[in-house]
Amino acid sequence: MNSDAGYEELKKSISEKAVKTGYKLNPDTDFLDLIFKSLFTNQKRYGYPSCPCRLAEGDFKVDADIICPCIYRDPDLLEFGRCYCALYVSDDYTTAMGAGSIPERRPVKRANLSKVGDRMGVKNVGERYRCRICGNEVTVTKAGGGVLVCCGEEMELLE
Repeated sequence: MNSDAGYEELKKSISEKAVKTGYKLNPDTDFLDLIFKSLFTNQKRYGYPSCPCRLAEGDFKVDADIICPCIYRDPDLLEFGRCYCALYVSDDYTTAMGAGSIPERRPVKRANLSKVGDRMGVKNVGERYRCRICGNEVTVTKAGGGVLVCCGEEMELLE
């Protein structure tokens, strides 16, 4: 339980709104509590509960698409049975459905990628990379140069 009074209010507000609008929240109560805590952290940090699984800019207008519930929730529910952060789930959601990753629907701003330039990052088949933001991991199956980018940032080489 979080000691901040605003935490319980946010949790209650999202839960009640989900029920009123016919949406289901993730049945895993421990996981759900982590998502609520993360939303509350972003509420305190930015003044609005931005999606905890996406990088917020701290500007309401820029982040409007990722303020919970984000605009990507419904397409994710229809296609994958859960939203990107797995707060909202479909009626037929199972934990097996949540095991895979959901592709990011939010467009990557090209300005964030300009720093990678023409450097040669990926050199060898078998190299493993991880996103420092979302934790996505990839293994190179065909080396073709360039750098790997995820969440608008260059990925970290693990091996």
